[in-house]
Amino acid sequence: MSHGVGSWVLAMILSVLTSLVLGLSLVWLNIERMDMAYNLRKLQGELDGRATLTAKLEVERDRLMSPYELGRKAEAMGMRGARPGQIRRIEEAGR
Repeated sequence: MSHGVGSWVLAMILSVLTSLVLGLSLVWLNIERMDMAYNLRKLQGELDGRATLTAKLEVERDRLMSPYELGRKAEAMGMRGARPGQIRRIEEAGR
């Protein structure tokens, strides 16, 4: 009889240890999952910020490169449009 009780106690101890290890593993994996979700949210926010900045910079570049703005800057620097006969085209050597 004592042999049956001893193996029952051993099985119970192994069962409790296995449950404890599985429980701790579950908690650890949940913590890792939360850390990963936090980092993913942070990276997504950074990506959204960079996309917004890129869009703003493209709008600013388009504004600065507009014919009106370029003409205004050229006039401020003392430049003016070419008069007839002032533009010369140079042919490429290979043609």
